[in-house]
Amino acid sequence: MSSPALAVVSVLALAGCSSNDSSSSTNISVRVQVGQEDVEAALVRQVLVTEAGVLNQADSGSYVFTPNVTDDEGLAIADIDGSELIYFDVYGRQAATGVEQTTRRCQLVAGCGSYSFGDTMPISAAPGWRMVAFGLSDNERIRLTPFTDLAAELAYHYVYSENSGDQQDAGWLTTGGYYSVYSVVQSVSQVSRLFGIDDIQTTEPADLTQISEMRKLNQTEAMQRLRYGALIAAWQSYELNYTATAEAPFFANAVANDLVSDAAQMVQKGGSRTLNLYDLYTLAADNLESVTSDNADVVSYRDAVVDALRNEASAFTDGQLTSVVPASLSALLGSDLEDYELGINRTKAFVDVLRDYGNTFFEDGYRAELDKHADELRALGDAQADNLDQLVDAYTNLFGFYRDCYLNAGCPSPDSSWTWLSSYSYDAGTSVLSINGGDLDVSQQVADIITTDDDDAPTSSYAIDVLIKGRLTINGLRLVVDHTYENDDEADGIESASGVRVFYANQVSVLQSPLSEAELAYQLRWSSFSVYDTAGIGTDAEREVTGSFSLSYRGVDGDSGLRFNIEQVVLNSRISDVVDDDSDDDENVVTFFASGRSRYVDSFYPDREFASFNGFFTPEGTGTYTEGHVESGLITYSTGSMTISGRDVQYLDYQVKGGETYRYRFYPTITREDSSDFDGDGDTEELVDTHDYEECTLSGSSWSCSPKQRLFIARDLQRAVNELWELGVFSRPEVPGQGVYFVEFPVNAADENGCLTLADLPTTATTLNGTLYQPAVLGLSSARFTSEVVLNYDPDETEPKTLLDVQISAPYLNSVNVSLALSHDYSGVNTSGVYKGTGSDLDRLLIDYSTQSGTVEQGSIGIYKDGVSLTLADGDTGTVDSELLAGATLETLTGAPLYRYRVDSDGLSDRCVVANSAEAVTDRDENNAVFVLNYRDVVYGRIAQENGVWIIRYVDGSWESLL
Repeated sequence: MSSPALAVVSVLALAGCSSNDSSSSTNISVRVQVGQEDVEAALVRQVLVTEAGVLNQADSGSYVFTPNVTDDEGLAIADIDGSELIYFDVYGRQAATGVEQTTRRCQLVAGCGSYSFGDTMPISAAPGWRMVAFGLSDNERIRLTPFTDLAAELAYHYVYSENSGDQQDAGWLTTGGYYSVYSVVQSVSQVSRLFGIDDIQTTEPADLTQISEMRKLNQTEAMQRLRYGALIAAWQSYELNYTATAEAPFFANAVANDLVSDAAQMVQKGGSRTLNLYDLYTLAADNLESVTSDNADVVSYRDAVVDALRNEASAFTDGQLTSVVPASLSALLGSDLEDYELGINRTKAFVDVLRDYGNTFFEDGYRAELDKHADELRALGDAQADNLDQLVDAYTNLFGFYRDCYLNAGCPSPDSSWTWLSSYSYDAGTSVLSINGGDLDVSQQVADIITTDDDDAPTSSYAIDVLIKGRLTINGLRLVVDHTYENDDEADGIESASGVRVFYANQVSVLQSPLSEAELAYQLRWSSFSVYDTAGIGTDAEREVTGSFSLSYRGVDGDSGLRFNIEQVVLNSRISDVVDDDSDDDENVVTFFASGRSRYVDSFYPDREFASFNGFFTPEGTGTYTEGHVESGLITYSTGSMTISGRDVQYLDYQVKGGETYRYRFYPTITREDSSDFDGDGDTEELVDTHDYEECTLSGSSWSCSPKQRLFIARDLQRAVNELWELGVFSRPEVPGQGVYFVEFPVNAADENGCLTLADLPTTATTLNGTLYQPAVLGLSSARFTSEVVLNYDPDETEPKTLLDVQISAPYLNSVNVSLALSHDYSGVNTSGVYKGTGSDLDRLLIDYSTQSGTVEQGSIGIYKDGVSLTLADGDTGTVDSELLAGATLETLTGAPLYRYRVDSDGLSDRCVVANSAEAVTDRDENNAVFVLNYRDVVYGRIAQENGVWIIRYVDGSWESLL
């Protein structure tokens, strides 16, 4: 996202992907009542709404949820964070061992197909109702019904603005896709008013099969409950006759889609929508009127509700939409409204501060000092870059020169281009090479590569250390290298050697000839080093870099023989103002840590003997394995059976050419005690069906198996393999050094839900081709950079400090994950994930960005700033710790998705493959990115481009241009 506007948005993002690590939660239990207390043994899932106003997902469309199961009164107990927005949904489950069939009572007097009024009906998957709730209290009872489902969909797409002005729009306004406190409470109010219910989330709908139990209620409460129950009963009639579609698997989805299309209104009568109020009210009245009771009071309540429904229906106009508005925010939020309005105003004021964030992140004067120091270091680095390269080359050349001296009991003529070499002498008796009159000493010893044993001086090893100690100067740039020692005392022996470590396939005692014993790997090691410009000592340009450095190479065979690829690089350093001063006289200090690792170190054949850093983060682009490459016979698979511990076990053998050979074993379904309460119903003694499977890898002639995985459900081989195939386990094999292929398995015709399933698995070996769609990144594929800057350094007073930490991962082409944290004026550091500063005076920027999903680019850019002086629109000022999160989403999908998630007959989220292909059709347009603004843990608006201009729209209807 590199456009100028997005760069400004990125600055806004500076406002805190998370808080100052001081957020608190309110743990409470709520009672979720499903329907009319008649939906038993149903799965109720609870999902947290994230700081970006969307549901917490493990994968696109797959929610991270906590399961709960309703009891025989349709009640589930959910433990939640009462300070957050919480999403609930409900689904039916099929009967199985230990899994009770979800049921619901027929509420239609005329009957529900083969079931009579009051009969218990089995349901699977349906009803699929949803709800989003806010501000719940401990032990509060809420109702999950088809009408809360409508409110949940509306809350995601619309928010209502009560006022209008020069920069504020009135009426129902699109959110662009997020939940906020405003939209959630307004949607509940809107749907409640559309259907004449006091509150669809708290009003208890009457069970029409048991209306005589309402005789003790007052008339107002009884009529509300009867009305709600009558409307849900009429809804049940529509559900029973509804034909599911991919876009709307449940009747509630279809009605909710229409509600959103009609901007929070319903068609009164007629029309082409899925449902109109006239038909619903008429059906509800007719059905309720047929319900009998032996209690006169209940009958009078029933008749009053029937009359009200008929009177309202008679007033509806054909083809017209309703014109309902929600209750005012003051009525919905009460005294809390003032806090939310203040939050909006503070968000706007903080956005104004962030428009000049580059100058306001640091306190006055600090940015200029930081820039000056960075410029000085940059200039120094540019001036010495060539000299530093020559020093590194000279250091590595010394290894080859010493090896020749040792193997020949005397040194060959040095390379004439080695201008750094003025003299040398070699003692064959001690195997010591002296360079430049003793400035550098080179020798060897057996490397201690097993650091966990007690032997610190082995006589043989798989590696030899060529020890290089001393100093080397090129054009005034001096490198000083030493070992580190036990107890910091040279007399106690070397703890970590500097030089070049050489690895062999066999144990050796001395350096070997490459002709007789191939060198498998190298490690360049500066266990303790110092680099400085001798001409700068005593001047303003005096700088010294100290620390440790290692660079590892792994040998790779190819057409031109053995070459060496970079496996890992690690630099841990400190940049100070004074050479060799033990920190006492430093004015400015920078610590810097950098590391990088190659994922496919043994699969990348470099174009020279020792790979350069230029190959890092570079995909294979010129060789065989480019995107679209077809590998014939990539996988071979077949099924079979075997006996393990007296049990018949079915298996799938799966072999990847150039990769591993796997055997997936599927064990028979066994009934076990549910001691872990997998279904969340509180019963840890019930018996449940379990299915175990394990993945085994062929090693030589034997199989090595990973621990068994357990599913709490009955499965056979075909279904178990199909579910793994849906997740890409078999269709997307990865070959080291090449990347991820797509294998087109034979499939059956799509079912009624549009889902593809695997054709019958073969019992004989069958081969399939693969097409490369994610080429591997060769060379460096992950890196980390951490730096701390302390200006005006004082060992006893080191604040304020500035800390930057960046983590980058790029395993495949077009698959990048970046996390960045910039912290200033902190007193502590949170080392979970990227290093983040903490403390009362903190200023912090967090950025996360990922293209891993393939069809959605996601990111969050956040800012935390302590003690911000905010001036509100009314002129009020105040100093507030402020944090703002801009959660970014960029949809790139232009065609149909490859898969979607649906709820299966077990009430579980099922991945439905809709296209048997590698990649969906995508198109990236950064102007389509949407940023949701979360200020101090509350969503207050979004940023999106409108007519070429980036606009911030707040939940109260106000808006402003970003630029």
